[in-house]
Formats: sequence, C-alpha cells, structure tokens
Amino acid sequence: MLRTTFAKLPMPPLYEVLFLFSAPQGHLAEIKRLDLPADTPKATVYQWLWIQAATVTALQFVDMADGPHPQRTFKEGRLRFDDRQGELCFASGRTVQLSTEVDKTLPQSLMRLVNLHLS
Repeated sequence: MLRTTFAKLPMPPLYEVLFLFSAPQGHLAEIKRLDLPADTPKATVYQWLWIQAATVTALQFVDMADGPHPQRTFKEGRLRFDDRQGELCFASGRTVQLSTEVDKTLPQSLMRLVNLHLS
C-alpha cells in the first residue's frame, strides 16, 4: 500500500504591517495587502484597521500630513503620532491614547482576525 503524506505548507502572508499602535482598547494598524494584483487601487492595497478583541473595522482614509508629528485623517476621525505615541480622535468625540509598536507585530489571535477580515 502506497501512502502519501502532504506537508502542510505555510500560506504566504496576506499583508505587511507598516504602522502599528496599541492601547488597552485595541490596536490600530496600517497594512499593505500583498495578495492583490499590481493594478489594484492604492485605497485597497493600503488600509488602516482598528482591531479589537473580536472585530476589525476599516478606517476610510481621507488625507495625510507628514512632518515631526504626522497626521492621518479618516472619515471616522483623525490620528496624530510620533515615534513613541499617538492619539486617535474618533469623529464621535472618543479619544484613544496609543503607544507606537516598533516591532510592528500583531498578537497571533489578532493576526488571524485580520486574515479573516481580508478573506
């Protein structure tokens, strides 16, 4: 009897984390999708995600300003940050204080959640 065993091959990553911030309430990440064709619009390739314990919410990018204190504007609010910290001010008035994550690595459970969101 011939027995064939298939090794479980790792899936290529769906995304790369470009910016990552953390807070007790969740994580904010800018990702670059790696699984899309080259002619995909930038708004689809680059995404800002607010990640909480069981949900991923895509923020709709509007504008950006660079400099010593970069800023990103979304329909849902505004992010200001530097090398150590950030502040996410939602349009609803809620403000989240963030810490910049230098290693840009999401916890495994949140990585799976993002993969599900992107699938």
